[in-house]
Amino acid sequence: MDVNCQRLDKSHVKALLRLSAADGFPYRLTQAAAALYCRDKSPSLEGAQTYGIFADNMLVSVMTATFCPVFPCGDSPSGRIVHISGAYTLPAYRHRHHATALLTKIQAEAEIFGADYLCCDSTADGLYLRFGMEPTAAHETRMWKKLSRNKEAQA
Repeated sequence: MDVNCQRLDKSHVKALLRLSAADGFPYRLTQAAAALYCRDKSPSLEGAQTYGIFADNMLVSVMTATFCPVFPCGDSPSGRIVHISGAYTLPAYRHRHHATALLTKIQAEAEIFGADYLCCDSTADGLYLRFGMEPTAAHETRMWKKLSRNKEAQA
């Protein structure tokens, strides 16, 4: 199924507020919080960005990514990671690969950011394992995926 993932911007605040009122959404957002999630930042900048998929003229699936600086080290020479959180899909729209499409979009923007890793803390490990992420240790909910970056594109 071909879906259109997009960065949420200020025009999507009301749609995100409606989605946050759905059964099973982790918490109801305030207007101010929704505005923070809907800011359409450049993928080359630090900060949080929420991505969404629309179907039937409504927001049906979201995932948030935080583009973070970390201390550069052997495993993360760029000192940049992208942390995935806030994933939710309306029950009627599940099992349509929306989360995989959102992860794919986030990974592409993580590569623009120059991140060494995608990471998340989740018990939805099946989704993240299928996407190529691995637990950081046995019995951990923290998962990561090393990104292969084109060194010439970074120069």
